[in-house]
Amino acid sequence: MTDELLAEQMRYYRERAPEYDATSPQGGPYAATAARVIADLRALGPVDLAIELGAGTGQYTGALASIAEAVVAVDSSPEALELLRAKVVAPNVVTVADDLFTWRHDAPADLVVFGAVLSHIPSDRFDMFWSAIDAMLASDGRVFLVDEAQHELWSEEATGQDGIVMRTLEDGRRFRIVKVLWDPHALAARLDRIGWRARLVREVPFFWGTVERI
Repeated sequence: MTDELLAEQMRYYRERAPEYDATSPQGGPYAATAARVIADLRALGPVDLAIELGAGTGQYTGALASIAEAVVAVDSSPEALELLRAKVVAPNVVTVADDLFTWRHDAPADLVVFGAVLSHIPSDRFDMFWSAIDAMLASDGRVFLVDEAQHELWSEEATGQDGIVMRTLEDGRRFRIVKVLWDPHALAARLDRIGWRARLVREVPFFWGTVERI
């Protein structure tokens, strides 16, 4: 069931790529928060190698390219990566279209970054996902993440199954996706149990920060 759901989620993001930037909640009233996120990300540089998971259309790729010698931007949507390459023209950025759960890199990264990815990880794949992150990181590497927190500003169409919502594209097609909204304190506690220390900032409706091995 989880594999089928994740495949549907990947199809959704491939089809949504052309409308993603126009429908993302990061701009508008949240532009100041987004700027603070970018500033905190830039403060982690300089680094040699950064990996961006779920890079999408390149929301954080440009900032990463400014602090890293090399950036590997990974996403399951080739369509989104095409838009990223048009938006972020940087010789130190390489894009890879692949499944985040199975992709591996041949060199350890100083920094692994992902925005709006963790909330799309099913609860039963949480530990597996962080094991994959562990394998990507250098011994002193860090993670920077940003995602949607628990809030009451808007809601999504429920499916009757915990952690799964329904999304509708502009053309009316409907897809199930994973949506797990974390409370930052609960997330930090969960990460602590599997060997990670999180330092997170919450500013409704988002949270962000760094995660390091204990």
